[in-house]
Amino acid sequence: MDLLKKDNLNALQKIFSVIAGGFLVGFMWRVRGNHGFGAKWGMFCVAFVIMLFIYALYGKREKMNYEMMPLCAVFAALTTGGWGTLNSQMSGYLSSSANFVGEDSFRYIEISEFSGLIIMLLLGFGWLPLFAISLGALFSKRKYEFKDFFIIVFVYYITVLLSNLTISHYILSVINPEAVEMCAEGIKDAGYEFSPMKAYIVKFGSAAWAKKIPFCRNYFTSINVISSAIGALTSVASTGIVLKDRFNAVFSFLVNTSCAIAITLADFVLILDSDRGVLKGIKTPGFLSQSAWATWEYFTGFIFGFLLLLVIALLPGKYTRSEENYIYTPLIKNKKFSLVYNGILTIFFSFVVILSRAFSFRLNEMTLDNDVFEIVLTVLISSILFFPVFKLIKKNIIDKGMNRPLEMLPWKFAAKILPVYIFVIALVYFFLGSPDDLNLISINYNEIFTAKGFVENWSEGYIFETLIMLVSFIAFNCFYKICVGKKIK
Repeated sequence: MDLLKKDNLNALQKIFSVIAGGFLVGFMWRVRGNHGFGAKWGMFCVAFVIMLFIYALYGKREKMNYEMMPLCAVFAALTTGGWGTLNSQMSGYLSSSANFVGEDSFRYIEISEFSGLIIMLLLGFGWLPLFAISLGALFSKRKYEFKDFFIIVFVYYITVLLSNLTISHYILSVINPEAVEMCAEGIKDAGYEFSPMKAYIVKFGSAAWAKKIPFCRNYFTSINVISSAIGALTSVASTGIVLKDRFNAVFSFLVNTSCAIAITLADFVLILDSDRGVLKGIKTPGFLSQSAWATWEYFTGFIFGFLLLLVIALLPGKYTRSEENYIYTPLIKNKKFSLVYNGILTIFFSFVVILSRAFSFRLNEMTLDNDVFEIVLTVLISSILFFPVFKLIKKNIIDKGMNRPLEMLPWKFAAKILPVYIFVIALVYFFLGSPDDLNLISINYNEIFTAKGFVENWSEGYIFETLIMLVSFIAFNCFYKICVGKKIK
């Protein structure tokens, strides 16, 4: 059952690829929640790993060139948003997240848990819209060029901007009127004569400003989420109408929906113990309560990875099977542009900068705990490795006149490099960082292997979180072996 001897996946391999996708993306989504991998950097890393996996499985296709791997990952990073207080709203409560004048604690008001459900679905749907369309372009029969992606990006951001200024505020007043009312009260309490809508526009949606105002952070974040979802839907429609690619419109809609389902389903772990809503009365086990955030991140990734690979596995064979007479076709024809793009983005940034940054930041947590050190070390490592990496790419593209940055074809390169890439990330995740980051070196093993120590560490969630990450890492590699086969010679 070796993909490299038999180009197309059989039914059993597709099943295993879906399971492997769950373990892989679950592992990576939790990794991105740690220092050194977080925010847009982390989402780039998650998406890049997904691209490597998809290339390893389905990459013997003309469109799957080197340039599209980092482009899809960049699109994923661009639309990475935030959730503020949104991920607790399905509990039926809304937090002020800032104190009113003269009060010593946050206020909590009762809201409909269904408003929380809707906002979480919108959050997920608008999380990866540009990534979804660019990924769909690789399977579509339509030929895509840079200008096509520019059109979709333009449509997305114009829609988001206009929605931020207009319709999203009215939608929120329908979804969660209490959020609007309490935001208005918080703004007034802070001494401003703004309506929530005017405050958002005047302050340009500033999260830093909103965090200081009771209930305002929730309002600003909700507007961003609604606008992103509208932008995602508009981008999907534009793909079908403007670019006349109905396949990709449907595909990207399914990917966005998969992300919406994943983020929302996984969020249930954060609302256990609530005395309201559909989970009323369900007691959270101690180990899960302590690791609820990490568990949400992990299962968001697991469910999304599972559903994404399932969508691809269920595509008709004409969209996924290896192409006869496959010939590598670059997205970029100009040699100099190809050198700069592939040298810097495809290879240097995606491998050197991402990994050296994570290494430096987490090493710093174990040693000096100095922000300057982590930045200097990242720059130093990246600078040292830049020249040999760029020299190699220049040799292939300019000196040899190749149409790609590496001699190896992308699908073969992805199949070989992915296990190595994941292994390096696992080393950084498990063995560097502060004890709070589950650094395995810092664990007191003399304590943990006693009955009392095990119970204490289990109840604090450390063992549970570490186990699901270790199991995921091992399980992915096992299923990957079945799907992709032995190392290519």
